[in-house]
Amino acid sequence: MMRRLILNFASVAVLLGSLPLAAHDDKIHKATIGDVAAVTADGFDLRTKTGIVKVKYSSKTKFERNEKPAEKSQMRQGERVGVIGSKLPTGEIMANEILLGVPAPKPEAQKAGSGEATPAHKH
Repeated sequence: MMRRLILNFASVAVLLGSLPLAAHDDKIHKATIGDVAAVTADGFDLRTKTGIVKVKYSSKTKFERNEKPAEKSQMRQGERVGVIGSKLPTGEIMANEILLGVPAPKPEAQKAGSGEATPAHKH
């Protein structure tokens, strides 16, 4: 009986401890990710896989680094960021939240666990 009680408490602790990680991952999946190409007074140019996207922000835009509040002055050219916001009719993004210091994607050039390079795709 005591063993079951301890296991239940341990399970609850593990689940509750993983909630902040799940919330952070969810934000990243909703964000437009890229590198800061240029910074202006009211926004910046975001270099994505598909090209440059203009991002605007306002006094209501939240900035975050490592899940903690940050200042827009901390954003640097070349830094990888995630932008959560609304796409305007002009094609620009009006940012609600900007995640600074987003980690680079893991390289897919190697097969998982094998250490071998993945062969080039051939037709």
